[in-house]
Amino acid sequence: MIKSLLLGAALSLAMTMPAQAAETAPPPAFRVVPTTASLRPAIELGTGAGAEQWEAFVDQVSVRNVTGAALYPVLPPPGQRNGRAVIVVPGGGYRFVSIDSEGFRVAEALAAEGYAAFVLKYRTVATAPDIPAYLADTMKLFANLGKGELADHPPAVEDLATALAHVRSHAADWQVDPARIGVIGFSAGSRTAIRLIETSPEAAGRLDSVALLYPPMTQPVKPGPRPPLFLAIAADDPLFQQGKLTLLSGWLNESPKVEFHLYAGGSHGFGMRPNGNTSDLWIGQYLAWLKRH
Repeated sequence: MIKSLLLGAALSLAMTMPAQAAETAPPPAFRVVPTTASLRPAIELGTGAGAEQWEAFVDQVSVRNVTGAALYPVLPPPGQRNGRAVIVVPGGGYRFVSIDSEGFRVAEALAAEGYAAFVLKYRTVATAPDIPAYLADTMKLFANLGKGELADHPPAVEDLATALAHVRSHAADWQVDPARIGVIGFSAGSRTAIRLIETSPEAAGRLDSVALLYPPMTQPVKPGPRPPLFLAIAADDPLFQQGKLTLLSGWLNESPKVEFHLYAGGSHGFGMRPNGNTSDLWIGQYLAWLKRH
């Protein structure tokens, strides 16, 4: 789902720009960036990548209008590999992929600890190519964060299943044990991981671990595999306020293999973006759990 940073700056823009200018000019902090595929090697999982838009907002990079999924490997040096892998599934409300704060930065932290990390750029819903129009539409959608349910987006679930199958079938290429592959999802990415568990038990049943960062909390996960779970969310996140412990309680009724962190502050979408709250510590706590679970 959208980060509070995007909403705040977009609202600020709407209040300070003349109406006609707001319809035609992008925010001054919003800029188009070169396709990151040219900077990082990508494994294409589908076709149609030419239509996507890579943009930087303040210090965050995202990509939208993705029509062709891809995996970006972020690997540790050969001598430091521990034989385990994690697929990173960023959030973005299925309107964009938060590929930096919830993607590459997470993968780099994993690789530094010996994990082969793979950032998934999954297919997103279509958005207006024009930046002001895109921001206006996105603001309308996410103004209801915590007041309703995000619509499912099956293509993202399909892309995650394809990514898992690809990493497993090529595990030897990256010196990875195919039985030691996990998934970490953020917001819409965590919803994607949940839907994989619910709809693809064969694929999800082989997961070594699953981490859900600020997922929707209103509903228990439907019957399916229960890999060891790491769940982290902030108490001031609208999704936590909406669903409280419903998802967690349902999971605990079926499996005790749970690590749960409820932070006092951080709101929604903190990712690898420090905000001065104890939620900034999540990545170290996740890595410690992953090593010992």
